[in-house]
Amino acid sequence: MQSWSEIVSDFGRNWPVYASMPIIAALIGYGTKLVAIKMMFRPQRFKGIGKVGWQGIIPRRSQQMVDVLCDTLTGRLISAREIAEKVDGAEVAALIERPLRAEVARIARGILPEYQPALWHVLPPVAQDLVIERVQDAAPDVVVRITEAITDDVDELFDLKAMVTEEFLADPDTLESMFLDVGRREFAFIRRSGLVFGFCIGLVQLLVWALFHNPYVMPLFGLFTGWFTDWAALRLIFNPKEPTKYLGVITWQGLFLKHRIPVSQEYGTLIATRVLTSDRLMRAVFTGKNSPKVVLVIADVIEDALRDGLGDLQQLAGIDAVSMPVLKDLGLEALPGFGALGGDEGELPVGALLGLVSGVLSSPVRGATGFGLDLVHVQSMCQAAASDMAAVLPKVLHGAEEYLTRAMEIQPIMAEKMAAMTPEEFEGVLRPAFQADERTLIVVGAILGFLVGELQVVLVEHLTH
Repeated sequence: MQSWSEIVSDFGRNWPVYASMPIIAALIGYGTKLVAIKMMFRPQRFKGIGKVGWQGIIPRRSQQMVDVLCDTLTGRLISAREIAEKVDGAEVAALIERPLRAEVARIARGILPEYQPALWHVLPPVAQDLVIERVQDAAPDVVVRITEAITDDVDELFDLKAMVTEEFLADPDTLESMFLDVGRREFAFIRRSGLVFGFCIGLVQLLVWALFHNPYVMPLFGLFTGWFTDWAALRLIFNPKEPTKYLGVITWQGLFLKHRIPVSQEYGTLIATRVLTSDRLMRAVFTGKNSPKVVLVIADVIEDALRDGLGDLQQLAGIDAVSMPVLKDLGLEALPGFGALGGDEGELPVGALLGLVSGVLSSPVRGATGFGLDLVHVQSMCQAAASDMAAVLPKVLHGAEEYLTRAMEIQPIMAEKMAAMTPEEFEGVLRPAFQADERTLIVVGAILGFLVGELQVVLVEHLTH
């Protein structure tokens, strides 16, 4: 240990070295924080030689982290039923009417000739057009019924947790953005705390160096600075959970919990705009892993709508169109092309034709289009139509995206529920990112601090000699 006079003399000769110690310690604290944060997210893929290397903690443990996040998201913040119950099928149908009519016409023209050839080919082109028009007119009501049917059984038809998990894992940038954007205040604090803690430790290092001039002082202090600043920053982000006064002067609460209101709003916004968007939700419902169940629901709705329009299908099955006297009574014998059924060709005024075909499509008694209906293929026809409908609905629903986003209220629901969470529940939103390999980050910080301390020793010895 040096005497006071020796310390004063040495300080006078080497004051730049002493002055640099707290500055270098602050830089060690700051630099190790930058490296620690970077190591949490980069590289996204493993880089190294053999088993020696590194992959960012978030991408390496993405599956576990996503599982924790999704448990919180779908278990406490929002459910599929909450989303579905806010959608008004009539409003959706009105917004997508034009593309819906176009797709329904395309589907009907492909389905009817395949599954009801006898029925379809009885009708001349103008009558076929009227059939398509009637199907188009019924489409909005079918959309309303589909919306209600899916809402009633949404928990069986749609796995929200699986959809969120798939979205997060498919786009690593979304998971990264969630932590970086929602936790930006906390990451900024980590960086700044490294400077402050490092500078304070550097002042202690200055005194110890002045007393002992031991070359081990600097690497040991570097190691301590790297370790302590990482450890302290991580603790101060989440602890204490409630505002606590220290030394009777300083009041502190974990930053993440202190900022719970803005964090809740930002988290809700990120999920609503990057994960649970209306287009992704619709695509997941109609083309996701449970889509076969959804197709069956749509098929049932279509079949019900068909029965409502034509009455008892059993009464319309297997009737010989040529032998029915009612055809001549209705004047259908005059329809162009009736000769194909064994009748005489003739002409029918356009007005009478429109009235006839419009009427026969709405009543089994006047059901000229029901004659020869192949009841055996009605169910398979409805299933084929439902499959085609499910495939095109995500595209058709683009016209209702703005309404769906507004109606589903995902952001405000999540923000409100997050703000009402207990401190322990709220901490679980961001904590997994820091808990995973937390010790590794702290050890890396300590090693980096030690290495910088060794470099500091070399520089000091060079400058003092």
